[in-house]
Amino acid sequence: MNMKKYISIFLFGALTLNAQVGINTSTPNSTLAVNGSLRAGYKEVTTNTYAITATDHYITYNGTGNTTFTLPVIGSGTSSYTGRIYKIKNISTSNLTIQPSGGNTLRIDSVPVPSFVVPVGAYAEVVNNANTTGGTWDLSFTVLPKPSNVEIYGSQLSIPPHGNGSPGVADWTNHANTSYDTGSGTDLWWIISKSSVTNAHTASYSNTSRMTIVYEYQGAPFNVTNMYPILTAGNNSSFPDVFTASFVSLANNGTSGKTRLTVSVARIDFIGANGTNNSNWTGTFLLNLLLARKY
Repeated sequence: MNMKKYISIFLFGALTLNAQVGINTSTPNSTLAVNGSLRAGYKEVTTNTYAITATDHYITYNGTGNTTFTLPVIGSGTSSYTGRIYKIKNISTSNLTIQPSGGNTLRIDSVPVPSFVVPVGAYAEVVNNANTTGGTWDLSFTVLPKPSNVEIYGSQLSIPPHGNGSPGVADWTNHANTSYDTGSGTDLWWIISKSSVTNAHTASYSNTSRMTIVYEYQGAPFNVTNMYPILTAGNNSSFPDVFTASFVSLANNGTSGKTRLTVSVARIDFIGANGTNNSNWTGTFLLNLLLARKY
């Protein structure tokens, strides 16, 4: 009779050790299945140094100066920490440095580093790998903060052929030529006007071929306060032409208050004429536009 009890207890214990456990579910599909919310430790730290403890899980830093968080010493047995995860968020206005304890290492990739800086507004996860004595913490996940005070818009516009090219495309005003508009729907840019200046190459001076172009955005006007255009000229044609683009003005002074961008484009790879070729370009090229607004 006693032997049967011992056997029953042994079998029950073995079944428990190998079973899948469910919380709020009768059909667990993993070693531990939780059908509901999960709570873990949360702590907000304000000191300039902090030793992460075995009971920590999610830690935020909200102090007034730079701080250093030191990870626990990795040992063996119950202090091997294999698989332990720490979630760390920097909500302060200062930097947060994560470092391992003496004798341990911290890795971003396969190469150990002495520390890792979590910048303002950023988040990091650290996990202990399978090492014990002399073990390693892996930086498994990082999220940099989204710039909350910057808006960015990008587009690619056309640089039309020069008015004095051979053959050229005559200059226009009042959106008289629609062939070089770009975009679609409300994300559409018109070329309202272009004004070409031919090259000049004398013994006294040299002026490049250049063009002033007025673009008008057909969507809702941009908020141009503290907006900074970044321009680059591109070449996707078979011509060898090289250009530079300079910002002239950006204002909501177009049709019904639409945003207008005025740009000066110059050809810079050569000036003047070379046989039948001259620096008044005859191809259509690209203007890469990036608008960044700080607020």
